[in-house]
Amino acid sequence: MTYLEWLRRRWWILVVAALLGAGAGMLVSQVQTRTYVSTTSLLVRQVGQDANQGTKVNLDTEAQVVRSLVVAERARALLKTAIPPEDLVRSLSVTVPPNSQVLQIVYEAQSPEAAQAGSHSFAQAYLDLRLATATRSLENETTALKQQITETNKQLAAVAGKIAGTPSNSVERARAEADRNVLTNQLASLNSRLSPLLSIVLDPGEIISDAALPRKPSSPNTTLNLASGLGAGLLFGIVVALVLDRLDTRVRRGRDVAERLGLPMLLELPPRPTGLTVLPAAHEVSRELGRLRNVLQSTMPESRPGRGRLLLLTDTSPGPAAGFVVGNLAAAYARTGAQVAVVTTKPDSPLAGMLDGVRPRHTLADVLRHDVSALTALTPAPGLNQLRVLLPGNLDTEVELPVATMLEILAELAARFDHVLIETAQPTAAVEAQALARHVDGVILVVEGGQTRSSEITAAMRQFEQVDAPVLGAVLTPRLTDRGPTVRPAPPTSPARREGPPSPRPRPTPAGRPQPGAPNFESTMILPRAGAGARDTAARPAPAPPGTGKSGPVPPGMAKSGQAPPPGPPKPAAQQKPTGKSTVYRSARDTDGPDPSRYSMALDPVEERE
Repeated sequence: MTYLEWLRRRWWILVVAALLGAGAGMLVSQVQTRTYVSTTSLLVRQVGQDANQGTKVNLDTEAQVVRSLVVAERARALLKTAIPPEDLVRSLSVTVPPNSQVLQIVYEAQSPEAAQAGSHSFAQAYLDLRLATATRSLENETTALKQQITETNKQLAAVAGKIAGTPSNSVERARAEADRNVLTNQLASLNSRLSPLLSIVLDPGEIISDAALPRKPSSPNTTLNLASGLGAGLLFGIVVALVLDRLDTRVRRGRDVAERLGLPMLLELPPRPTGLTVLPAAHEVSRELGRLRNVLQSTMPESRPGRGRLLLLTDTSPGPAAGFVVGNLAAAYARTGAQVAVVTTKPDSPLAGMLDGVRPRHTLADVLRHDVSALTALTPAPGLNQLRVLLPGNLDTEVELPVATMLEILAELAARFDHVLIETAQPTAAVEAQALARHVDGVILVVEGGQTRSSEITAAMRQFEQVDAPVLGAVLTPRLTDRGPTVRPAPPTSPARREGPPSPRPRPTPAGRPQPGAPNFESTMILPRAGAGARDTAARPAPAPPGTGKSGPVPPGMAKSGQAPPPGPPKPAAQQKPTGKSTVYRSARDTDGPDPSRYSMALDPVEERE
């Protein structure tokens, strides 16, 4: 299965390499010179005095004779060409079929006619040379015998004359008669040897299959080149794909995280891609996140009484994975009836798009500028009454978020909500991720399969280990298909500029008080957490006497029609701003215009005292 997954991931490399190899084979076929081959088959017979003895010809020796320069010279004369014999021999090949007396003479040329003529010429030249050699040998032997017979006849004539001139009973006559008998026998022997030679018919062999005119070239072999190029390209592609897969450290399965990094795997979502949206409760991913919610509720440490649990989810690589998990995990918490708040510090968080593109009136940037309180800036999630979202707004990505103010916001939300989920970018890019991690009840690393690398997860773990953050484990999501820009909240409209000297900064509307004629977006009821009522009652100031123009106290979490919702709980003395100083976060909106401080909605100490 591992190899099948590897081939499935890298199939395009194999296809490209195979196509390139096939293209190279086709290119080689086009570049190569076309050659033609013609073959002549010769039946070689024994020639000479041993022709009738049934002895076989040594065809290996005869094949070397065919490739000799002597035969090449004869073939050159038959072809009537100026090509040197050495070049003619390079174009010739001779094969010997097993268990036969046949020679196959193959000649290669750049035209069909030249191939046919060359093969036939070499075959004919070889037969002619063999016949000439046998004829010359036979003639030499016959001539030698004839000369011996002639000499023997002369000697025999001399002996006959000597016999005729000597007495019949003499020793000389007897000796002459003995010599005559020897010469007569010798002459008979020579004649017996000469007689078969005169009757021999020389047959060196014959052409049993003459060279034919080739119809198609033998080289280049397009099919062979194409198959060879395809195989070589496929082999090269396998090697390249294997090397790339070994060098690729992207995480694709949950066991990759556990085996490579030793990080507990809390959840591995189904590999089927899903869109960036809050999924319905019946969806498979929602059910898996519901099981993760159950596990977290039973394994996370209990928070202090009257305080909700803080859970930080951070990306390990750039992308929308953490926002997708945060939105759907918060929905899983909200479906149990618990009060859930989501805070995101990522300017490009997909949460706004997941919540049907909501455009909140206030954002985290407004809270960090102290324009509104955190409870006032919360935006209800459509279809989930228990879920509130604090979207980032126009956060300046080049400015570090004030961690102290972020902790105040989280403490204020934890006092009112059962669960507070925080989404941050990867800790290597967002400093607040590491700073907030040591103040939460648990940290979950969100890994996007096929996108996040092992080195990025290791870097994130190292950041959290440095602050001893309670890292619970990792959640692996499939590679999300929708990676485009998410819907971001529209920036609030800046007041119109007027000519003349600078005017003092306008007084902000008190937190939680609606603008006249504006719709009240904060009219949704936020139920207080159990055990928080006594603390809120003790911390809330006494009701103002009649006629002071201040409204009396309002029960926490209640907002009546036509009345402003209650302001957030008063800040502890340790968290109030020191007199004479104003710690204000300036977002990207504050950098517009020549004098950004003119239009800041931050409260200064003088306005607070007023």
